[in-house]
Amino acid sequence: MSVPRLPYVQHHGIEHPGSVFTLAATENGTILATGGSHGTRLWNIADMSEIQRPSPLSGRGATLVVIWARQAEEAHNVLYAGTQNGYFYCWRQKDGRFEETFVIQMPTGGEITAMAFDSTNNRLCLCSHNDVVQSWAISTDPVTGKWTLTNIFSRKIPNLAPQAIAFAAFDNSQDRDIIVLGFHNSGPIFTIRGRTGEYASSWSVGSKIGDAAFNWKDGIFCLDDPLSGVSLFRHSDQVKSKTYEIDRTRGLGRPKKVRFGEQGTTVVCGSDHGCVYVFDTRSGAKLETLSVGSNEWVQAIATAEVDGVSVIFAAQTRTLDSSEEIFVWKRAQAAAKTSTTWEKIVLVGKAMFVLGFMVSLYLNFRPHLRVLEYAFMSGRN
Repeated sequence: MSVPRLPYVQHHGIEHPGSVFTLAATENGTILATGGSHGTRLWNIADMSEIQRPSPLSGRGATLVVIWARQAEEAHNVLYAGTQNGYFYCWRQKDGRFEETFVIQMPTGGEITAMAFDSTNNRLCLCSHNDVVQSWAISTDPVTGKWTLTNIFSRKIPNLAPQAIAFAAFDNSQDRDIIVLGFHNSGPIFTIRGRTGEYASSWSVGSKIGDAAFNWKDGIFCLDDPLSGVSLFRHSDQVKSKTYEIDRTRGLGRPKKVRFGEQGTTVVCGSDHGCVYVFDTRSGAKLETLSVGSNEWVQAIATAEVDGVSVIFAAQTRTLDSSEEIFVWKRAQAAAKTSTTWEKIVLVGKAMFVLGFMVSLYLNFRPHLRVLEYAFMSGRN
């Protein structure tokens, strides 16, 4: 008999200053990073309270990208963020507080659209709206202990309009390739060499790309196509294996952002009509539709596992100056199993059987015990 799937339940969210453009949770599900018109902020997921952040300098523009990095030889949380004016910077948690480790502005300018980190080689890659892709090596000075950034390459790929970027994590070499996905020209996907930025290969998904999520363990990635919906691709043969259909009865029915959830078993996406959709990755079945209560765009989402509970975060983007709510849904947990009346009867019956067996054993061996007792007492006398 199949067990019914337990639904997501809405919990108390976050009142966030200004618009929210991006969300990311730490791997251990303790901190949520948000980026928006008022910069980058940090939140304690346990009680949804705001965590003190470094005071960023003005002029960076809105935060458009935030990612958490699992950095070699670094035990604390590390956050990278990219902004509207081409700045990218790092916040590092130390002694319970976050401090800004570095800030750099891309010489070419242009808003940063995506970032990725390779924990194998301590490398950061990013792309900007003006078609520039960069890669940086991050190391620690053995004398001062300060972080050092070295630019590996900076390359312009014309007519790309990059929307997502990733290191090819299936490749265990010291120089993993970098995959860049663009919006223009029917969804181009470029693979460039991690060491030099040289062109390796390219192909097209046949439709525009608004966002992407990667699951290298299973060799798949999911695309948010603003026109046709959410699509699942196999990386090995570049074949579209699944399409996830969202509701098109309201608005234009366009997906907004996409993430894998529940350890890769679900696909979660926002929309242009106030809904968050949860799909089964393998079958493509729509498992749930979560509503934020209005028909506004939901184009900032994140997923996390918090103390073994699957959590979805989502935010609308409506205004720049007023506050927005970040919605939080936690998947319901099965109640502790209680014994049924029949199970209790069976348990009592077993106890009575054992008790009866012990009484019978005592009665049958009682005469022998008396003989032994008599012999023992006679021996002592």
